[in-house]
Amino acid sequence: NKLDHIPVVGHSSLLASYWFTKGLEVDHTERFVQEGYDKYKSGIFRVANLTHWVVCLHRSHLEHVARALEDHLSFIEAADNSLKLEHTFGLKNSDMYHVSIIQSTLTRNLSVLYAGVRDEIVAACNEYLDLKHNEWKTISAVQATLKIASRASNRMFVGLPLCRDPDWLDLNMNLPRAVVDEARILRLFPSFMVPLVAKLVTNLSERTSRGVALLGPVIKERLQHMEAEGTDWNNKPNDFLQWCMDSKQETSLTSLTRRIISINFAGIHTFSQALFHLAENPRHAQALRDEVEVVVSKYGWTKEGLSKMRKVDSFLKETQRFEGLSILGVSRKAMSDITLADGTFIPQGTFLAFPAHAMHHDDAVYENPNVFKPFRFADMRNKEFERSRHQMVAVTPDLLSFGLGKHTCPGRFFAATVLKTMLAHIVMSYDVKLGNDESRP
Repeated sequence: NKLDHIPVVGHSSLLASYWFTKGLEVDHTERFVQEGYDKYKSGIFRVANLTHWVVCLHRSHLEHVARALEDHLSFIEAADNSLKLEHTFGLKNSDMYHVSIIQSTLTRNLSVLYAGVRDEIVAACNEYLDLKHNEWKTISAVQATLKIASRASNRMFVGLPLCRDPDWLDLNMNLPRAVVDEARILRLFPSFMVPLVAKLVTNLSERTSRGVALLGPVIKERLQHMEAEGTDWNNKPNDFLQWCMDSKQETSLTSLTRRIISINFAGIHTFSQALFHLAENPRHAQALRDEVEVVVSKYGWTKEGLSKMRKVDSFLKETQRFEGLSILGVSRKAMSDITLADGTFIPQGTFLAFPAHAMHHDDAVYENPNVFKPFRFADMRNKEFERSRHQMVAVTPDLLSFGLGKHTCPGRFFAATVLKTMLAHIVMSYDVKLGNDESRP
């Protein structure tokens, strides 16, 4: 009743929405959100999301909500409601120390560890694509790129040789779908029932034991070095696992394994949509190739060189804009009653989000928004004074892929490094086209 002053788009009850969309169908949700965005551009609306209403805010509220009201809005609460972290990952809201490690240590070490990431991408491409002659080969874009990205990410997460272990990669590549499916079921139940239901429907125990069997020996060996030699020893690994261990926040095999598995959930970035765009627009490959050749000849395959590849950066950022990671962005939960700048009352407990996909396709913001223009942002950087504003890692109200405000994606610099290196290597080493029977997912 406290939300009656906010208009409804789609079905007027949670139950009707559930039966119609089963809470899972993206196309229905996208249609409702787009309808609300078109109809209420000057205001806000709400859509049913299985177990609660999500209030979709107008873009004019973005700065106000994402910045000024961070003290009243909880990113962690919203994330926990969505993924049920304690029951799917074994992590508690109060125990997220790894986020600060991502923000600081991981970002600082990108230049130092770049050679290893690049090496892993090359090795993975050679192994999974296995093109030895001047021939065409058909691959599953999603699976191949997921494997390559997973290996590159885990080279920095756990190092060699585990980052190449097929069982470790399989565990982490299958994690996102499993966790999302489990969380969808848990969201159907009131909070007091979730612990009991979680025991029946989640696979936390099995994936933890499987992870410990693979990562446990690595952790044990490092703990022995730390006990015998202190904070430093010959050939001490420089990776995310070791940074967690050096923080001394936890030492058990179970807790460290769950920590690294959760990092994999957020850290494996699928590259497939960019690859499909490249296959659909082969004429753009040469422009990318020319840029990479010039940069590499001057800077080599380095993090500094990567920062000079504006067209590569733009291609990926345009993919983010055009495809998007989700229909809604900058999700928050109101931790107290809030009154927005326009007088709209938001009661405590309300889930808020912005219609990111609709905003990214708004012709008031982007010229020809429904056309994929690979060098859109490179052209903006060449023309405008605020050039850094149009980099892939930039956080602005115009593109919400990495969020906004205090809780922007802490790993966006790492993600951009992996994805840009993958694209640069692909265009330098391969030609890409769609298979004869390929349908665009």
